Amino acid sequence: MRRAVLAFAGTAVGTTLIIATKLGPRPAAEATVDLAQPPSASPAPQAIPQPSPTAARNQSPAPAPAPAKTTKPAGGLKDGTFPGSGASAGRYGTIKVTIVVSGGKIADITATYPTGGQTGSINARSVPKLRQEALTAQSANISTVSGATYTSNAYKQSLQAAINAAKA
Repeated sequence: MRRAVLAFAGTAVGTTLIIATKLGPRPAAEATVDLAQPPSASPAPQAIPQPSPTAARNQSPAPAPAPAKTTKPAGGLKDGTFPGSGASAGRYGTIKVTIVVSGGKIADITATYPTGGQTGSINARSVPKLRQEALTAQSANISTVSGATYTSNAYKQSLQAAINAAKA
């Protein structure tokens, strides 16, 4: 009974602290309004200071804008077919990715992977998703498919090896 009371009290205190932290301190009022003074329709115009003619002559000219940087076209890969090394997906087998590069970009991706049993069904579901994401990203920097972590990691590792082989 004593443990239940302590657990309940601890939960209540913890919840209160979390809520208080999320709400945070209340901000102070930014401006105060004097109700005795009627609001003005518009603020008084301010004079804009003008530089004197001698100050304008003594200033150095503005620096020239920096030239625009030219970037290398995306991809930068040699055209051809490049196999990646086989990457182990642990007890789930080995995955080997091959890329086809055309115009400096990845045009197609194929993969060999285990197709039997539960591993095969996971691979059949995840490999097409990985392929599509890699084609879109044009790199091995892609998300892991939920429920297929080992397959995803092996696919990305083999894909990166194929991309490295295709680098110009």
